[in-house]
Order: sequence, then structure tokens, then C-alpha cells
Amino acid sequence: MNKWDKKAKNYSRYGEDKDRFENRIFDALDSLHVEFQDKTLLDIGCGTGVYTLHLAKKCSHIDGIDSSKEMLEVLKEDAKKLNLTNTDTLHIGWDSFTCKEVYDYALCTMSPAIREDRDLEKMTKCAKTKIYLGWAGKRETHIIEALFKAHGSSYSPPNGAKKVKEWLNKNSKFYQVIPFDEEKIRTREFDEAVENFEWHLDVRGLKPDKKKIVEVLEKFRDKENCITETTINHFNLIVW
Repeated sequence: MNKWDKKAKNYSRYGEDKDRFENRIFDALDSLHVEFQDKTLLDIGCGTGVYTLHLAKKCSHIDGIDSSKEMLEVLKEDAKKLNLTNTDTLHIGWDSFTCKEVYDYALCTMSPAIREDRDLEKMTKCAKTKIYLGWAGKRETHIIEALFKAHGSSYSPPNGAKKVKEWLNKNSKFYQVIPFDEEKIRTREFDEAVENFEWHLDVRGLKPDKKKIVEVLEKFRDKENCITETTINHFNLIVW
């Protein structure tokens, strides 16, 4: 099973709440005069459609691709509830995807799909305007750090934005950057938290030791048998 399939049932999904983080991203894109009305869009690593379904209300058509079949099932379920019929999904990894048209926009939001120079070259050729949202070297989470230490490793925050900017500079591409900070607080029941952190360690290339995970989480367990994690993130929104 795809590792992201395991996460699909508990992953963030589309919501109408105006205070959600993605609304800050849409406001920033508005400030850069990025207009989605009646445009075509390729959503790379679209996941459950958190961004896809918002944009589907404006775009003429969206193709969403993802390597996780279960994530795409969530997207399709929510699209049906919203009566959105202009979004097609394709269960495929970015490496295997062939771009058969030039879209108005290509979008990648906090997805591991864009990693190497060849990924950025491909993304650039696929669309007139490219939008990337990714971590920029700061993802402070005391629990993850403690778990990495317990597994004999050290945690390094993701920094995909640095890679993108280095590639753009190397290739003399004009781009615009807007930085974002976010404090995210999530409370889970103890057993759910164990499962969640097992997944996080696995997806980061470590072999999860459930006994060690439980030992670490015991230090953070509250009276309601819950674990509350506070994460401080720094992102870059990059448009070229």
C-alpha cells in the first residue's frame, strides 16, 4: 500500500472555514494578480483536494494527479458533494505523468512530488504560470524532534522552497515569493497519535519502533488521554 494511502482517512480535506490556512494563500495569490477564473490548472500531488476544490469553483477545468488512490477517492467524494464536475483525477506519480497540453497554471502545494531539477523543468514546461507552496526550513515540532532522538536520529525540517529558488536562480527565471508563518495545534487521542507518529517516522525514512513511540508520547499524555502537538511552520509561496 502507498504510504499516503494509510494517511488518507485522517488527512486534511476541503472545508469552508474562512480561517483556514489556504485562504491566506488565495489572498496572497490575489495580491500577485493571479486570476483563476475560466483557466485550466494542473494540480500536482493534489492529495485530498484541499486546494483543488476551492479552485474548481473558478477554473474551467482542473486535472489533479496523485500517487495515492485513497487520497483521490476523498477528493472525488468531496467534489461530488459540492456538485463540481470540472475536476478529473489521475492516479499516477509525477515521474510517470506525461503532460499532453500546456495548462494556464500548474500548482504544487506541500507535496513531495517536486524534488529534483527534472521535476521543476517538467512543471515549468507544463504551464504558463507555475505556483509552488512548500516548507522553507522551519517546522518546529517538539514531539517529532523527541521521536527522532529516541530512534537515534536528528530531525531536519523540510526546505523544498530553497531547492525551488536555487533552480529558478540558476536558470535565470523571474519569480515572486511571499513568506508565511503558521502555528498549527492538533489534539489526538493517544492511540490515534501513536498511529500518526508511526506514519510520520515511516514516511521520513525511519523504521518506527512502536514501543519507543509510546514511551515518548507518555510524556505528553494529558488527563483526557490525548496528545496535543503544536507545530510552528515557515512556508514560501513561489510564483514564476
